[in-house]
Formats: sequence, C-alpha cells, structure tokens
Amino acid sequence: MFSALSFSCTRRMLIATTLLTGACLLAQTAPCGKSVIRPGGESTVDRFLPVPLEHVKVCTLLALPAVDALPYQYSGGNHIDAKLFPAFREASSSPTFGSKGFKGGAGMGTIHIDLTPATQDGVAGTRLQVQFVKNKIVGVAGSGKYATPLADEVACLVTLLSPVDPLKNPRGEEQNPSQSTQRKITLMAGTPVKVALRGTIYTPMFSKNPEARDVTFQVVEDVQTEGIVVIRKGALAKGKITDVSKSGYLGKAASFRLSVESVTATDGQEIPLEVPPLEAQASSADVDVAIGFVVWGPLGAFLARGHEIFVRAGTTWEIPTAKEATIGAEK
Repeated sequence: MFSALSFSCTRRMLIATTLLTGACLLAQTAPCGKSVIRPGGESTVDRFLPVPLEHVKVCTLLALPAVDALPYQYSGGNHIDAKLFPAFREASSSPTFGSKGFKGGAGMGTIHIDLTPATQDGVAGTRLQVQFVKNKIVGVAGSGKYATPLADEVACLVTLLSPVDPLKNPRGEEQNPSQSTQRKITLMAGTPVKVALRGTIYTPMFSKNPEARDVTFQVVEDVQTEGIVVIRKGALAKGKITDVSKSGYLGKAASFRLSVESVTATDGQEIPLEVPPLEAQASSADVDVAIGFVVWGPLGAFLARGHEIFVRAGTTWEIPTAKEATIGAEK
C-alpha cells in the first residue's frame, strides 16, 4: 500500500516526477480525445446510431459514470433509469490518465434512456433517446443539460469499442474465417498495440484486500504485419490493479498501480506487453485541509478527506509488445 500523504514539497515533487515518467512511457488518450465532459446541449436527445442495440446498451451503461450517473432498479431491459451520483464529480483523475470525467454543474435528477431497434436511410441500427429530469427539490440549482453529453459519450464508445465481448471472444472480431488460410507471421518486439479500458475505474469500488484485481482492456485497431492481421480489433488485453489505497482523513488521496500485461493474438496466444505498472495518485487535497483548519481548527483539517480516482471507460493506451513472437495468422 502507499504511505499516508505527506504535505512536504519534496514528497509532491517525487510523486509528480514518478507520474510524469510513467506517462511518457506510452501514448495515452482520453476516450475519443475528449478529456473533460461538461454539461451543455439539450436535456432531451433523440439520436440514431448505426450499430446493434445490444452494443449500444453495453456502451450506454459504460458511459453513465462519465456524466456522474449510475443506473438504479435496472433489470437488463431496453429502458434504463439512472440517477446522478455526485461522488464521481468529487473524484479526480490522476495525472497518469487523460480522462477526467464530468466537470462543472451541481445538478441532481434522473436520466431516462430508451433503446429501440431502428432503420435510417436503409441502415439498421438503434435509436437512442435520452431525457434528463431535474430533481424538483433542488429547484433551479444546477444544469439540466445532461442528455447531450451522455449521448455524445455513448456515440464515442460504440465507435471505439468492439461489439465483441473480449472475455467471451478473446481473439476479437473474426472476418470470413471459412475463406482464410493460415501462415506463420513474426510479430516484432516493440510493435504498438492500441487498447482501451472496457469499464470504469473508481477507487471506492475496490475491496480493502491487497490482492490484485483483474482489469479488462480491448484492442481498438487491427495490428498488421506484412499486411496480415496478427491481432484483431476487439481482442482481449489483460491488466491488473494492485496496491489500492482509498482516500482518507487529513487529505489522504487515493492511489493504485495499473498494469497492462498481455494481448491475445489471432491464434489465441497471449503476447506480453512492455510497460511498467503505472502509479496513479489523485490530486492533492492540501487546499481542503487548509480550509478545514481555518474554518474548524485541527478537527476540520483532520476530517478533510482526500480525493478518489475516477478513470472513464474507453481511456486508450498505445503499448509496445515486449518480445518477438511467431503467430499463426490468417491471410
């Protein structure tokens, strides 16, 4: 576990150096390049997405935390009700990651989502209807414009992520298997593989035990060698979170280590990836501690809690392979 937060300048400089060094070891971007989500647009959205309904449903559930929301009383159907969850808004992204989730506004209310099969201009897909209803108790406080940011995030994820479940189909999207033949291809060490986080990382969701937690990633672009695909879009990439430390009193910030360990090739073998564990620590809560001390004295400083870490589904890394491998690829 990480030690308790120290407020010394030396400690903060060491943390910053470590995080920046880790971040420079591989290319990393927020989902669809949008690091911060803010309220705006409309409170009601009706949008057609040219992808199957089940894929839109999965991506909608993955996108909700990005706008501070979680589903409630959801039984798996095509109607989803979600309530705003302000704790996500209080969380911060570590400098190690580029996705910062939702910022701005203090709205409270419910998001109603309906998914229906649809066809537009001869293309089969899904109609996504989103409506945000403000909590009347809050009155005019906060923004009512949550529908557009959510619809935008869903549209991003359905394009970025594959409809193939990587845990059920670790080799990814197979194209015309009956028409393909096999040949041996050498995948060189250092070949870049672009993977995306298929889920949300939020530190309070982890248990207190020190055991590693599996994290699922998914390849977002085919990897080719000699013009032949050796790692498919949608393939499974495995990772782990270790050394989780939740936020605590006296401004103690949450932290953890994240590793992306391997990716699955077209022949099913797991190819190791070359990246050291990324050390993630929430932004400092020194200001909150100082304010607590000024307003309430030593007790106020003690009760000031540090920030948690929130990382959005779809956050993407480009990671090199660790060693040369011979793959039975399709041509």
